[in-house]
Amino acid sequence: METKNPNVELRPSHTPAGQPIIYFTFDDGPAENTPDVLAALAENNAKATFFVLGGQVKAHPDLLRAEAEAGHYIANHTFSHPSLQGIARDIFMTEMTETAEIVQETVGDMFKLDGRMYLMRPPYGHTDDNTAVWARELGYDMVLWTIDPWDWNTPGTEAIVTQVLAEAQPGAIVLLHDGGGDRSQTAAALRQILPALAEQGYVFRNLYLGW
Repeated sequence: METKNPNVELRPSHTPAGQPIIYFTFDDGPAENTPDVLAALAENNAKATFFVLGGQVKAHPDLLRAEAEAGHYIANHTFSHPSLQGIARDIFMTEMTETAEIVQETVGDMFKLDGRMYLMRPPYGHTDDNTAVWARELGYDMVLWTIDPWDWNTPGTEAIVTQVLAEAQPGAIVLLHDGGGDRSQTAAALRQILPALAEQGYVFRNLYLGW
């Protein structure tokens, strides 16, 4: 389900040189397909944002460090991927803070995290008035997306490519996944999407201040 991102207007759509920006984001990792996603990004000089799960960071700390070392931004996607709609405050706080803590332990030497990660994305895009307020209490901006090719449903590489290219526009935030299942289609799609968009003049930055 595509959900409009309330924060998209806060992100630049063009670089100072006038090149249009697209933001690629990856949920549910780090996981076994993360290295292939990282390779595809590196091949195309692309920076991205990884919305990580604390449980996956615990299982794959080396992959989180690889993301950070490559210059990608690390953001919070909770610890265990619950829906945040109707969630109890104490559970929400635990999901967020435990993820921030394990990320801090793993890559805190590379980022000045100050116990938080600044950006968060609710699993499934599910949220409510309470969780939006609680996220702000913890110092997070909540980020959703503007393009969702449903790569989590493994629709095929060409379907992913076709939808992203059809909906691409300056400032777009693309939702993809490097965890939660076999994401080889996603990595393969990236190898077609990124060069095609680069030919149109796009550059690829992470969401934190458009770096």
